Amino acid sequence: MVRIFDLRMSHSIPERDWKVFRELRQIALERLCDKILAEAKGEIERTDRSSHEKYLSLYKLIEKRDDDVARGFNDFRRSTALMQIGIIHSMELFTGEELRRFSPETLRVIELYGPTPDA
Repeated sequence: MVRIFDLRMSHSIPERDWKVFRELRQIALERLCDKILAEAKGEIERTDRSSHEKYLSLYKLIEKRDDDVARGFNDFRRSTALMQIGIIHSMELFTGEELRRFSPETLRVIELYGPTPDA
């Protein structure tokens, strides 16, 4: 864990990767929202629960998933970009092709959050 902290604090994201991230961040946010909405739809369409049970389940789902949105997408700054890229990657919201758009330096940091496809 110390290693991740050191990397976040001592390395800034290269300009090229910052531009890539600004673009891919929006795509990843849409993917996460699509996943959340699909989960919500699944909860709503359950026939084995009462309306109140569905409501409570939906409320808990949105509350939990809102934490995911905040963790990966709030506090959008260049100084937090490497950490956010790693978190978004750990949520599996980037494709292999999208990840390969980042520089080898940034990919090394991303790999601390989870394996990346071979470039």
